[in-house]
Amino acid sequence: MIRIIELLASPEQQALPLAEIVRRTGLSRATAHAIVGELIDHGWVLRDVKTGAYTVGPAFAALARAAGSADNVARWASACARELSERFDMAAFVAQRIGSELITVTDHIVPARVRDRDDSPWFRHGRQVRLRPPICREFIACESAETQAAWLAQAPDTIRPRLQTVLHTIAERGYSIERMTDDHVAMIEALGTLDSVPDRLRSRVDDLLTELSAIDYLPAELEGDVAAVTIGAPIFDSSGFVVASIVLCPNTTLSAVDLCTLAEETRAAASSISTQLS
Repeated sequence: MIRIIELLASPEQQALPLAEIVRRTGLSRATAHAIVGELIDHGWVLRDVKTGAYTVGPAFAALARAAGSADNVARWASACARELSERFDMAAFVAQRIGSELITVTDHIVPARVRDRDDSPWFRHGRQVRLRPPICREFIACESAETQAAWLAQAPDTIRPRLQTVLHTIAERGYSIERMTDDHVAMIEALGTLDSVPDRLRSRVDDLLTELSAIDYLPAELEGDVAAVTIGAPIFDSSGFVVASIVLCPNTTLSAVDLCTLAEETRAAASSISTQLS
């Protein structure tokens, strides 16, 4: 598998037919065909339906981009998250993309004031969350129309129009706002265990998750007092791909003005890292 990926991911490598992959790797045709099939299933390799030739796929490209900047992103984002946490006396965390559909928490800061009542295990260090609607919207809002459509297709029909509008809003203002109930947090925790369950059950749990939440805040809804759990601002690499996000956690009810101030500070912190990566 590694030999095939190294071959196809070479910077100047053109698409290769299976026979050429076999010749260059020394694998049997049956073995090479099986490996390529598995790589296609994971999005690491693509097959041209007209020529039958193979090229490196988008999932591998996404992983490579994330890995290329991972060390700097982790270091810089952690410093920014800690500074935000100390300045506003709120919990904060850093989420990094580790695949085309998966993120992980690489740092988690909780001030002493809220440490004893911090009850959100889903964003603890090392926690992994899949990029499924309606969560992790800041990772999707600036993706291609095709990627957004695929993400939206996983959501119930009833909330897709709202989600589409929310994605446009996040792309314009530069951050997402999460408002969640305790039940919603429990459901997110449960989503991490669903990889081996039937699609019908997974679909039902996804539906329940969306029923328990009001998805983000649109501009017209940000008035008076508002309840916000998290504010997530994306970090872009040099190609404009979202590799991570900084997330500040008010986890309280506050004025819309104060919430927007926190959001702009979080966006500015993430933007400063994007500038360093460009």
